[in-house]
Amino acid sequence: MKTVLLDSNKNFYKANMHSHSIYSDGKNTVEELKEMYMAKGYSIIAFTDHEHLIDNSRLDDENFLAITSCELAIKQFEHLSTLIKRDMKVAHLNLYSKAQHNVNTPCYSSVYDHYTDNVNDIIVAPEKDYKRVYSAEGVSEIIDIANKEGFLVAYNHPRWSLEDARDYLGYKGLWALEILNSSCWETGYYDYNPTTYDEFLRDGNVMGCVMGDDNHNSPHHSFVGYTMINAEKLEYGEIMSALENYNFYCSMGPVINGLYIEDNKAHISVDKGEKVIMTTGIRHVEKQLVTDENKQDLMFEIKDEYKYIRFDVVDKFGKRANTNAYFVDGR
Repeated sequence: MKTVLLDSNKNFYKANMHSHSIYSDGKNTVEELKEMYMAKGYSIIAFTDHEHLIDNSRLDDENFLAITSCELAIKQFEHLSTLIKRDMKVAHLNLYSKAQHNVNTPCYSSVYDHYTDNVNDIIVAPEKDYKRVYSAEGVSEIIDIANKEGFLVAYNHPRWSLEDARDYLGYKGLWALEILNSSCWETGYYDYNPTTYDEFLRDGNVMGCVMGDDNHNSPHHSFVGYTMINAEKLEYGEIMSALENYNFYCSMGPVINGLYIEDNKAHISVDKGEKVIMTTGIRHVEKQLVTDENKQDLMFEIKDEYKYIRFDVVDKFGKRANTNAYFVDGR
């Protein structure tokens, strides 16, 4: 039986899954961001402005799609700023709406709403105020509510948030980890987190990994890490279905053209990579060099004891592409 994970016969659409505009604390309009990112080959932006869902579908055309999304914060001390109390832990979640025109923000809190000046004319704050609680149970409840209301939920930049496994392994129901946050990476917080991803996976969580710029917008924080979504068409339903079903990979530069499993063997086709590393759920990794002989099409054997497999493609500059993890038992 052949299981296609990344289909070389479908399109790959380049997406920035984390972006801020003047609708929160960014410097550019959504129109300006669209122009900037399309010039760099992007087809999709998730405008994850803080605390409010905003329908930016007016920007859509045959070559561009805006994902309705937002970023929610849950802080140890809700009335304090992370810019002032710099040792405070915080959990940041990106919510991506599976229905493009759904602008009902789950778990809205007026305590966190600091950005209404730029959005008063385009949003209506929910009448019901939700009390966010910073704890494993409190964050998990927000994730659960968002899931039930039709959202994919990603967990953002754990290093910047000052969180570790004692915190984030208690968060249940996540769809993905933001494995690279370009803004944090470029400013020295080192928020490239493959180890964190493995911690989630080895704790039994079935989830993917995405990259996003989190641009506000400094040119140094843009066009660094992106997500390549594998879908038939650039239509909202198609893109969200591909995301929900983990038909994507993320990258800083290397290209993955296809990935499938057949007869307990994984076949991966890459470009702009010098080596491919298969990480598993046990103390076992494999590395293969990309050579003229294998023509960038590599094969790895899979054993039941591996629990899961995932691939890193590394280029000559040390930049990486990351696949999602695929569990051997078919989860």
